[in-house]
Amino acid sequence: MSQTANSLLTAAGGLLAGLAAAGLWALRLRILLARAHARLRELNRVVRNAHALVETLRAERDTYHRQATEDDMTRLPNRRAAIQQLTRALTAHSQVGVIVLDLVGFKLINDRLGHRAGNTLLSQVAERLRRLSRSDVFAARLSGDEFTVIVPGGAARTMAVAGQAWRDISQIPFILDGRQVDMVASVGYTTTEQAGHDPGSLLHRADIAMYWSKANGGVVYGYAEHMGDTPADGRPRDWPPPHNR
Repeated sequence: MSQTANSLLTAAGGLLAGLAAAGLWALRLRILLARAHARLRELNRVVRNAHALVETLRAERDTYHRQATEDDMTRLPNRRAAIQQLTRALTAHSQVGVIVLDLVGFKLINDRLGHRAGNTLLSQVAERLRRLSRSDVFAARLSGDEFTVIVPGGAARTMAVAGQAWRDISQIPFILDGRQVDMVASVGYTTTEQAGHDPGSLLHRADIAMYWSKANGGVVYGYAEHMGDTPADGRPRDWPPPHNR
């Protein structure tokens, strides 16, 4: 074989060897890329699952918070939320008023029309109080047919809001199962000027004033010292009613 032919064969062999090596590296590169893509897909799946878990936990947190602070039936804030809001208001404002109200004769509605009608009435009362609420006025359901309204401000503004709440409930009939029903609200209120900055004392004295209102047929009463007090473990309505004054 001539030297030229031998050189060509040698060159061709080297070229084939180079191509074979390149092909091997290309195969290895494809394998590495496939593994990287698979790993990336797995990481994306993990991220999506983690994101879904975070959203689920956030939704559960919001649900638990709503259940802890919202009344299921009326969708108003509940007693816990009212106390939290009152505590915040007392921190933010020098004067705060608390209004407590309930419905005169509510038990008769349940007895005569049934609990469904009673629940409808409570929801309608809640809606009227919700409309009464503004950015700085906070309405909540405490329990049963008892509601509260928290008002930043002194006695004059608290009395005005209390009077409006009484009119909204007592002067506008309710419609229950196609029947027109008149209700009267017992409304009592107090302010930090009388009860200080303790949330429990404010609610307690407003409740006493509401009790006086209830005992006198459903009007608007501001707390006064002659109304007295009740034991800490008793509700004002559990004690003998005061004489009309």
